[in-house]
Amino acid sequence: MGQSKSYYRGEAIFSAGGVLVDKTSGKVLLIYKENTGEWLLPKGKMEKGELPEKTAKREIYEETGYKNKIKKFLSVQIRPDALDNHKTKVVLWFLSESTGDEKVENTQKKNEHFRSKWFEKDEGIKMLKWEDDKKLLEMVSFKT
Repeated sequence: MGQSKSYYRGEAIFSAGGVLVDKTSGKVLLIYKENTGEWLLPKGKMEKGELPEKTAKREIYEETGYKNKIKKFLSVQIRPDALDNHKTKVVLWFLSESTGDEKVENTQKKNEHFRSKWFEKDEGIKMLKWEDDKKLLEMVSFKT
């Protein structure tokens, strides 16, 4: 057996996010990060004492403006942090379902510049920049 590796708060950056689906249309919502020109899944850093599911729900809402409900755990990603490759980033991913058609405006933080768009599953997979994100979409059934 291989040797195990542990990641602790303070040593790693912990984030959570989700694949937000609309069960009525069978579409997924992606965010477009204006300053980098890439399509992504919504996610963000966990706040002190916050559970991963709460982080995912909050970040999805803040970055997209859509209220949502966490359905199930999907995956964990461990990778170098994009801003500091000396730090490890641990991202917990969840399947989330939109709980309303209404998009709430002005939910993003001042330094965030995202726009969002609903996609069919296959189109969403093509739009995403990161292979790990594409794999998440491939494994999700959108008709719940």
